[in-house]
Amino acid sequence: MKGYKMKNILKYSTIIGTAMALSYSVASADTGGYVRIKGMESHFGKLGFNQLGCTRTGGATHNSKTTNCKFADEFNDNLQPGLNQQGKKKENTLHWAQDDGEGLVAGADFGFFRLEVEGTYQDGKAKSWRGHTATGGTVYQARIFANVVAEPFDLLEILGEYGGVDALVRYNPAHYGISPYAMYGYGVMGGLLTNLAYTREGSAVEVGRTADATEDGAFAGGATAAVNVGAGVNIGLDKLARTFSDLSGSTLPEYFKLPIEFSVGYHWQVGLDELLFESLDEDLGIQDGGITYSVGLKW
Repeated sequence: MKGYKMKNILKYSTIIGTAMALSYSVASADTGGYVRIKGMESHFGKLGFNQLGCTRTGGATHNSKTTNCKFADEFNDNLQPGLNQQGKKKENTLHWAQDDGEGLVAGADFGFFRLEVEGTYQDGKAKSWRGHTATGGTVYQARIFANVVAEPFDLLEILGEYGGVDALVRYNPAHYGISPYAMYGYGVMGGLLTNLAYTREGSAVEVGRTADATEDGAFAGGATAAVNVGAGVNIGLDKLARTFSDLSGSTLPEYFKLPIEFSVGYHWQVGLDELLFESLDEDLGIQDGGITYSVGLKW
């Protein structure tokens, strides 16, 4: 019975202690909100439209209408009509010129973790489709993610302050405004291809043709669920300036005291291929990544 009581005492004291620590953390941590303007590099220069569930029926040729494949038709687009198309596929890949993107990040800081929403946009000129050089077309893409950002060094500082462990505060970069972070988010990536134009090289061999066929005005688009992961560092200018001023004894200009925050990191986005629009039975194969940087105000 004594052992049982002791276990209960330990259990409830642990719960109460944890609750006190968390309440202390929220009360004493550098909480608040923030808004930052974001820029990002992009490695996202191609997109694969691969057929998954769509099929041709009755051994249909490329020019036949007996198919439920839409944009993601893996069959070659310059084979002679009437020939058996079995096993003759061509990779559906759209390439376009990469360009950096921009966007906005807004969130709330709870001391050692953050909840934020980010939206970004970028566009680029189409370069090729199925290996054919594109002579026109633009790809537009937008993304929106809800992210959870963990700042472990901030948690160590809070534990150091609460537990009286000076080393966790004194030698902690977060105490001086430099806070590494890890991030995980979930959201949507969407894209739109407009006015694609290209010449189907080699199509002159088709029956009745004297020149390669020219295609123009093609368009496609869709959106897919995606995850957003990354890591980097948040830097609070005002906190860093106060630390420098305290250590050096010098007086800094007033603008160094503004609650400006910088953030630099590497973020990676991967599509989950769960199409949100009409089910095209297509695998979009979206993934992107690059260095991100942002600056804004924190309060």
